[in-house]
Amino acid sequence: MYGIGLAKGLWLTLRHFFKPPVTVQFPEEVRKMPARARTSLLWFDERCTGCSTCAQACPDGCILVATEPRPDGSMNKVRYEIDFRICMYCGLCTEACPYEAIQPGGTFTDAVYFFDDMYQDKYDLTRLAHEHLRNNNYAYPNGMNAPKSVIDFIEAEAEGKDAPPPGGTHAQIPSQPRKEAPRG
Repeated sequence: MYGIGLAKGLWLTLRHFFKPPVTVQFPEEVRKMPARARTSLLWFDERCTGCSTCAQACPDGCILVATEPRPDGSMNKVRYEIDFRICMYCGLCTEACPYEAIQPGGTFTDAVYFFDDMYQDKYDLTRLAHEHLRNNNYAYPNGMNAPKSVIDFIEAEAEGKDAPPPGGTHAQIPSQPRKEAPRG
């Protein structure tokens, strides 16, 4: 019994001894992440209506959505936060979102030194989403291309220009909070 198992193990080792190693030398080489990988979540403000189905579907309760109605009947997203400290990356929020506003596909290089840095508000999430779109030819993780108005908004923001949110979408926030003029 032990002799056959030992021989199988040694044969497997011998077979792989003459093959090149499969180790990826990170960060010099970065593997392409599979489309369905359970990585960090990306939240796209321009696709979000504030319906909070993602927060309702989350078993950990790590998504916080707070909205208030606007005069035109749409919802103003006052708060949108994800606490990645308790997120188990199950993907139920991505399946629940009817508008695909939250999608898996973030980087796996978002390690932090301080545990509290894993709590991200709508500005941090928008910054990550805009970075993803810029780095991937303005394509969402699900393969769809971003609308022209969103592309123009992100490019203007990258150049440091103050641009209004893209029309025809639900976007309402830039990737940075607006700085108020000093008083006094």
